[in-house]
Amino acid sequence: MRSLSRLVILIALSALLLDACSIYRVAVQQGNVITQKELAKVHPGMDKLEVRTALGSPMLQDPWHPDQWTYVYSYKPAYGRTEVRQIQLQFKDDRLQSISGDVKAEDPHTPQG
Repeated sequence: MRSLSRLVILIALSALLLDACSIYRVAVQQGNVITQKELAKVHPGMDKLEVRTALGSPMLQDPWHPDQWTYVYSYKPAYGRTEVRQIQLQFKDDRLQSISGDVKAEDPHTPQG
């Protein structure tokens, strides 16, 4: 009986030690998620308030370049490579001049499938 209780204790301790060795990783998502559909709502000539209403506040707003807004999004899966997307908006006289970055606006004339 004594050897049986030792065996049970040994198995329980082994299970606890092995469980402590496992690592749980969490997927991390940060920044502004801007879809093609949302970006299609924005076009040159819009003022800053209209752009902020359509896309939300930019993640980065440089105090030395107030006419440049940067929307950044990153996704780090639990196991794998980090995906980073960036969209830059340039304004002149509080009007949107240009859009550049990794996400392109969806063409409204393209058929949806």
